[in-house]
Amino acid sequence: MALVLESALRLQPETVRRFLDAAVVNDQPSTDTLVAAGVPHYEATLYCRRLHAAGELIDGTWNGDARTGYRRLLTPVEPARKLDRLHEHDRPREKALHSGIQSLSDTELLALLLRTGGDEGVLEFADRLLLEHDGLLGLSRREIDTLLESRGIGPAKATELAAAFELANRVASAARRRERPKLTSPELAVEHLRELVLLDHECFWCLPLDPRSGLIGEPRQISQGDVDGTDAGPRAFFRAALTAGATSCIAVHNHPTGDPSASPADLAVTVRLVAAGRTLDVRLVDHLIIGDQGRFCSIRRNHPECFR
Repeated sequence: MALVLESALRLQPETVRRFLDAAVVNDQPSTDTLVAAGVPHYEATLYCRRLHAAGELIDGTWNGDARTGYRRLLTPVEPARKLDRLHEHDRPREKALHSGIQSLSDTELLALLLRTGGDEGVLEFADRLLLEHDGLLGLSRREIDTLLESRGIGPAKATELAAAFELANRVASAARRRERPKLTSPELAVEHLRELVLLDHECFWCLPLDPRSGLIGEPRQISQGDVDGTDAGPRAFFRAALTAGATSCIAVHNHPTGDPSASPADLAVTVRLVAAGRTLDVRLVDHLIIGDQGRFCSIRRNHPECFR
């Protein structure tokens, strides 16, 4: 079982051990009880949030497996994990060959791509990168220039990592779009552009639909902006829909901040698109905003007044 603070314990042993030593002896660890046990308030708050987000604390109570796992981790371990010191079947490549690639943790998969880690060892190197970049999802969103700022990452490793994540995105997109999917609910439409969560800038897309709500061809990117927004005019949006022969369409854009709440500007854009669609006889079915952690906003569902 992979534990959310396992990497942090290796990289910041004193800080994380202090937190875990106090947490595992409490059935319901909280910021207040941990601060009373001598854990700094910031650390108690930060690590409790991470445990809750990972499901290792549920409603303030330990998930039993997680608590047991942390107790095991708190026993002394050798800090360095050089590959030549590991049992053969514990080395990432050999483990993949013996037990299948799915058996590898995020750290081990990343170590395979990195191949070498210098003095700290490739597994420690992979651990550090995941911690510095907020996990695998955060790392996958980094541009090559940002990757180059990490210690130990040169042009070769940066481009190889970027290529691996881009291939994963393309495979996921191709698998979803092999057949014409029926986008009959906001949830289905969001799943079709889930990779937007990986972007660090806003993009606006048109999903053209046939009379049975089937997606026609590929989603069309209408515009691209920065972290603060993107301009999506009705002319460009409906040009894409009409070119595809759509009878209706869905507008989709992302919020790189992770918060999918609709802004006043988002609502104003929706009203303009609804009005233009009525003129062109191409109905705007919905305007969806994609955030992080599976969150999204359906403006039709949450702000139906925009469609009246």
